[in-house]
Amino acid sequence: MSVESGIPTFRGKDGLWTRYGPPPMDGFSRFREDPAGWWERRVNREMDDHMIELRDALIAARPHAGHHALAALEQAGAVQHVITQNIDGLDLKAGLKNLIEIHGNRTRLRCIGCGRRTALGDIVPEEPPEPCGQCGQVVKFDTVMFGEPVPSDTMKAAREQIDRASCVLAVGTSASVRPASGLLWIAMSQGATIIEINPFETKLTSICDVVIRARAGEALSQLASVLDPEQDSLDNPDSMHESDVRSSMSRNGSRL
Repeated sequence: MSVESGIPTFRGKDGLWTRYGPPPMDGFSRFREDPAGWWERRVNREMDDHMIELRDALIAARPHAGHHALAALEQAGAVQHVITQNIDGLDLKAGLKNLIEIHGNRTRLRCIGCGRRTALGDIVPEEPPEPCGQCGQVVKFDTVMFGEPVPSDTMKAAREQIDRASCVLAVGTSASVRPASGLLWIAMSQGATIIEINPFETKLTSICDVVIRARAGEALSQLASVLDPEQDSLDNPDSMHESDVRSSMSRNGSRL
C-alpha cells in the first residue's frame, strides 16, 4: 500500500535496507538505555540516513486510489475492519474508521508504561517530550521499534477481529513479519477465506483461496467499483477494467 504513495520498502531491489544496509535489531533496548540521548539525536536529525529518507517520504506521502477504495468498501459494509502494519496514517487520511495499526502511527506519541497515546498531527517534535503525565514513564513515538513488543492492547484488538472474520483480504503484504503475519494463518486455520492482492508471490500465496496479481490501487479500485456501479473507474488512472482483474485472479493456482 505505502509504495504506491511514494514510500520506499525496506527489502527488495530499491529498498532502504538494500541501499543503506539493515539497521540494528535492538533499537528499543538502545532507546530504553538512553531515551534522552535518542530524542536529542532524533530532534537534531542525527539519525541513520535511511531513517531520514523514510521520514521525509512519510511526510510527503498522500493516500492513493487503494486507500480511498478501502474507505469506500468500508462505507459500503463490505469491509468490516482494517489491520495494517503501515505507520504512515494514510488509511485514516483516506477516511477509514475501523482501523488497527499493529506497528503504531508516526503521528502519535506513546508512553511505554501505561500506553497512553497523544496525537501529534504533522508536528515534528523540536525537543524531547516530557514524561507521561499519567504515569511518569518515558514517552516515545507510537511506532514500534525493532525489539519492541507490539502493544498488548493492539494485538488483542487485532486478534478479536481475526477471530470474527469469515474472509480476509491480504493486501500488499509479504507476510514475513511477525506477529502480524501470524494472524493470517490463524484466520486460515479457523476457516476464513483468504484473498491475496499482491503483484508478487509471497509466503502467504500457498494458503490463499484466491490470488489477485495486481497492485493494491488497481485491484481495490475495481472491487469498490463493482459495489458502486456509478463510480467511473475511467476517472481513476490507477484502476483496472473488470476483465483485467479477472484475468489476474487464480483459485488455488488455477486460472478463473
